[in-house]
Amino acid sequence: MPLDNKLAGAESFRDATRVLTATRGGAAWESLGHAIAAYQPATASARVMAADLVPLTGRTKTNRAALSRALAQVRKNGYAVEDQEATVGDAGVAAPIMNRHGTVAGAIGVVGPAERLLAPGTRDELARAVVESARSVSRDLGAGRGGAALSALS
Repeated sequence: MPLDNKLAGAESFRDATRVLTATRGGAAWESLGHAIAAYQPATASARVMAADLVPLTGRTKTNRAALSRALAQVRKNGYAVEDQEATVGDAGVAAPIMNRHGTVAGAIGVVGPAERLLAPGTRDELARAVVESARSVSRDLGAGRGGAALSALS
């Protein structure tokens, strides 16, 4: 797999909710935003779900039920996949980074051309790499091995 895709890198936020409810709501539609939002405490999650769901592209989830299903899928898989929801032509794969308190500290992911990132085999390879990177950073931040989020990353 060529490594010339844009790397989004690690994004760590003191208040991840602020990022998710930023102007235009863009971060909520990116894979990094999905990875963070899926592991927010109930009160923060409720704020994300209550915010205006502004479409950025024709693929943006503007229906709360669809967004809720997407976040549930992130919790099930341990990573988020976004296909042109924030920017036409771009896709992303991201996983949450947990801290020593078992709460989400940020996310790490890759962003690049949708046709390359989501190609059969490539998506799975990227998901494994992103999850392993998130697990490693989480452990460096003191996250235990038994938390629900890290278990999903196994």
